[in-house]
Amino acid sequence: MGEEEIDFGQSAAGQLKAHIEFDQPLPLPHSIFPGISGYATGEIGLHSTPLDEPSNDFFQLSTAADFRFILLAKDPGIEVWNDDGSAYMTNGESFYVGQPPFDTHPVWNITTGTPRNSYTLTLKLHDINGVYSDSAPFTIAFTPIAPAQLAIHDNGDDTITVTLQGTAGAEYIIEAAGNLVGPSNWTNVSTNIAANDGSASYTETKAGRAQRFYRCLNH
Repeated sequence: MGEEEIDFGQSAAGQLKAHIEFDQPLPLPHSIFPGISGYATGEIGLHSTPLDEPSNDFFQLSTAADFRFILLAKDPGIEVWNDDGSAYMTNGESFYVGQPPFDTHPVWNITTGTPRNSYTLTLKLHDINGVYSDSAPFTIAFTPIAPAQLAIHDNGDDTITVTLQGTAGAEYIIEAAGNLVGPSNWTNVSTNIAANDGSASYTETKAGRAQRFYRCLNH
């Protein structure tokens, strides 16, 4: 999973604004963080915008401001960790963001969830120095990444196609091996971003291969 962004700026009237730069719900991979179970990522960055966009009424932030985001609501099963990583945030709690320019990466965590279901958090950005008025509440939606289901089709022209079905927008890696003796035989043959229907495919030749095994990993 690459870094996704939520950009923050101000309107000409001095209200904070959020631009979410990714499709929702965003797939969350299995947690790689010690002590954090379920699905989690720290790859969603909260950024101060580096550019003015007058056509969108979206402008850079003053260094005189000092920001926090406030958790307003959360669905059961989804959490965001506080700014020192010691506990889940509670509704009404603030997370330190600081002065611009900022690039902050909270840990977003689905603790209990079902793949393909959507889980949301509602937030707003607040300036403790009072330079700007609060942003309107904005919602971020996540879904647990689903394990891929693989199918193999012989194309009848000395090639085969491996098709996977998983979570839309999620990254899946297809690996292949000539035998199942030891983990070192698995090789990454294709990295895929699942389409809107959750599918992706990979085609390769059968030439020179007596047998071939496939598996799929999600990130």
